[in-house]
Amino acid sequence: MVAFFTMKKIAIYDRYLSTAGGGERYSCKMAEILSQVPAYSVHLVTDLFADLNDISQKLNLDLSKVELKIFPYISEDYTRRLTEGYDLFINATYLSAVSAYGRKNIYLCYFPTPFDVDFGPLHRFLLIFFRLPAIWLFRLADRLTAGFSAIEVEEGIYEPKRFMLRRGSWISGRASIVVKGNNGFRLGIKNPSPSLLDDMKVKVEVCTISEGDASPGKPEFTYETILKKGRKEAVDINPEGKGEKYRIIITSDTFIPSSGERSSADSRKLGAAVYNEGRTGILRRILLKFLGYIPLFLVTYPRDNGFLDSYHRIISISEYSSLWIKNYWRKESTILFPPVDTGSFKPEKGALKDKIILSAGRFFPEHHNKKQYELAATFIKMIKQYPEDMEGYTLYLAGGMENRPGHREYVEKIKELVREYPVRILVNISFKELVRLFKKASIFWHAAGLGEDESSHPEKFEHFGITTVEAMSAGCIPVVIEKGGQKEIVKDGINGFLFKDLDGLSVRTLDIIRGGEGRNALRQSAIASSQRFSNERFREDLLSIIKDVVGDTQKNGI
Repeated sequence: MVAFFTMKKIAIYDRYLSTAGGGERYSCKMAEILSQVPAYSVHLVTDLFADLNDISQKLNLDLSKVELKIFPYISEDYTRRLTEGYDLFINATYLSAVSAYGRKNIYLCYFPTPFDVDFGPLHRFLLIFFRLPAIWLFRLADRLTAGFSAIEVEEGIYEPKRFMLRRGSWISGRASIVVKGNNGFRLGIKNPSPSLLDDMKVKVEVCTISEGDASPGKPEFTYETILKKGRKEAVDINPEGKGEKYRIIITSDTFIPSSGERSSADSRKLGAAVYNEGRTGILRRILLKFLGYIPLFLVTYPRDNGFLDSYHRIISISEYSSLWIKNYWRKESTILFPPVDTGSFKPEKGALKDKIILSAGRFFPEHHNKKQYELAATFIKMIKQYPEDMEGYTLYLAGGMENRPGHREYVEKIKELVREYPVRILVNISFKELVRLFKKASIFWHAAGLGEDESSHPEKFEHFGITTVEAMSAGCIPVVIEKGGQKEIVKDGINGFLFKDLDGLSVRTLDIIRGGEGRNALRQSAIASSQRFSNERFREDLLSIIKDVVGDTQKNGI
């Protein structure tokens, strides 16, 4: 007898997918694992277009069975329609207050950081005086446009919200839009003035989507043009088929802003700008254009934590996060430690370690600062006080850096401090380079939260510590701060050391340097204990949680 089962639809929402950071590796690893289950159809949902092939390469994952879906937050009603069609909706977006309407819903919390943690005086002023008017305007627009239901952005538009609100939005070189109904559609295409292309080739293809068949079929209408810089054209699309919906595919030449002569931090691949220029009343057009200028946080900022009641399970990433979820939100959570690709960092048998002390983490001066400046100052002090012990040692500070003034200034400040000392600062290196460095390093330092008050600002500490686990799996002996999630990873004197202040960091590091044969036992213990957080362990624990939440008892399920 043949067993039949219904494919379950799962959505994993990560608004910051395009950044490909640590949180994105967590959410994308979820997607990779669940997409390999025959009974599951998995969508990665975001509101800023991201190329899944690029994300896969950056995060060393296989997302070939995962489909990208665009989630341009317009209103609560719009959100309901996007989420209620899923058997399981997982919100993996940091600081998200989106309510969920799937059959089952999971909220992934990295840490229950206050939603106004980064708000300045202007943000608070706008929130007090303009929040309610913004919500009313969005609700009005939702009614006037029949719930924004006639258009679905499938892929390739970087800012779908702008497009939905009838403003120009860049495409990645290929964009796909589905339009419901057969009343026609007017599409604007433009080679904007900031473009680096004097002439831009653009093609528009239209395919009717038959009921019950998602494939676009052969194009029924094609429009091709070459746009001079600054030129805009409109394409009237009147599908010949009588299908309920049709797909518009726009392809164009592309450029990368950061490759131009003008200084630009924008490294995206950009093509034409597209506009929804369907006929509408003047009042409606003005309202939609105005909404495009309203900061999204005015609409998404939660009045309270009531949105959490729409979720059936909260997942936390560590005991530390779980504790503060209970303290802040009065909610229980299930701990699912982040996945660490320990296999990639495994040292070769018999490989010798160099005299390298490594610290890895993003360079930025804000509240979750990794304290690279303090670590560099400590290393210099150790060289001056213990020249014989420290002879031949080099400190490596490696991490990503955004092209923002404050971040660049922070790195320059460190460079000025270490100018005459054996300290190397490596910014935005590749994953392969980082792995090589971990395998060569003998000691790992981590000091996020140093000098901060854990009871007043617990968000300033490491909520878990993925880089610490990566270092341990590579055979580095960790010397990390005795705060936050680090205590769950490092057991003092067994697989590494914990410190409370910079003097303690120096003492523990010197103990390792002078440790002789004892270092090897610590190193082997670090490698062994890192497997507790391996990809394989994460897969096992994740599938157990999903099975429990979804209630999947089908033979062909998990």
